[in-house]
Amino acid sequence: MGKFPYVVSLLPFLSLTVIFLSATIAPPQPVAALPLSTDSRWIVDETGQRVKLACVNWAAHLDAVVAEGLSKQPIDSISKKIVSMGFNCVRLTSPLFLATNDSLANTTVRHSFRNLGLIESIAGFQANNPSIIYHSLISAFQGTPYVVGMSLRNELRGRKENANDWYR
Repeated sequence: MGKFPYVVSLLPFLSLTVIFLSATIAPPQPVAALPLSTDSRWIVDETGQRVKLACVNWAAHLDAVVAEGLSKQPIDSISKKIVSMGFNCVRLTSPLFLATNDSLANTTVRHSFRNLGLIESIAGFQANNPSIIYHSLISAFQGTPYVVGMSLRNELRGRKENANDWYR
């Protein structure tokens, strides 16, 4: 069956454990004093108080290159749901090719979905988030005033990785 068959049987248990543990952890406090900055290794608000970012991952790296769900609900509704679950930060997963492929970066949200044959999604965008349907993919969220840039690196990949940098 494989090298680690017991891991597969533990997945449902581990998933439930994470859900129950996350329900017992105190939710992060809302950030009231923007903008954020850094002080040594800490993220702090405008008053110098430490801020803990509790981020939710919002997939935007798939072929359409737009945050998932925007054709189903208004962004305001999705944002309020994220806040109600205790998150104060969103990590949008943008693909690297969005910034490196000029022809894709200049494609509008409407054209991206049309090119993928997702005509129903275009109608959903027009109904739920009409303000971004004609934006280029790379500029759809350009007007967002508060952005924290971060990188999430899960593991070393390939021969050219520098293990010394990874473990310092």
